[in-house]
Order: sequence, then C-alpha cells, then structure tokens
Amino acid sequence: MTLRNVIIALCGALVITAIVQLLIGWAGWLPVGGEAAIILALLVFERSRYKPAVDSSSPNWRPTGERFEDATSGKTMQVFENPKTGERDYRPTS
Repeated sequence: MTLRNVIIALCGALVITAIVQLLIGWAGWLPVGGEAAIILALLVFERSRYKPAVDSSSPNWRPTGERFEDATSGKTMQVFENPKTGERDYRPTS
C-alpha cells in the first residue's frame, strides 16, 4: 500500500467521521472534515493533470531539425514532431 493510498484512506475516514458527527448534532470535527475533504479531492484529482508520455512508436514522427542541450542531463536532444497530432518528442541524439 502506497503512502498516497494511506493518506486517501485517512482523509476518507476523517470526512466520514465529520459527517456522522454533524448528523448526530455535534459539529466538533466539521473543520477537520472539511480540510480532509479538500486534501482528499486534491489527491484523487491530481493525477488527471499529468499527461502520459507521448507514443513515439507511431511512424508519423518527423525530425524538425531543432537540437538543444538539456541543462539537466547535459545531453544533446533532437526534437521530433507528429504532424497529425501536433505532439513534440525530445530524444537524445546518438
């Protein structure tokens, strides 16, 4: 079980506890439940922000002629473009 799953489970339990206590007339955990609901929503939906890596197995990729040095790795990178989708892929030169 990953840490992310543990945090999701704990936040879910806090939200349920806050809802139950609100229903029985005691709102002591309402602020904690609200904060846990926000954290829970952020954790569940944060994965949708990141897009998977491009599918470079398609034969549509063409070199653009652009090259640059990657500041992190120090490698020279070549830029490829898929004209059908507009995606760009950055590959190290050999």
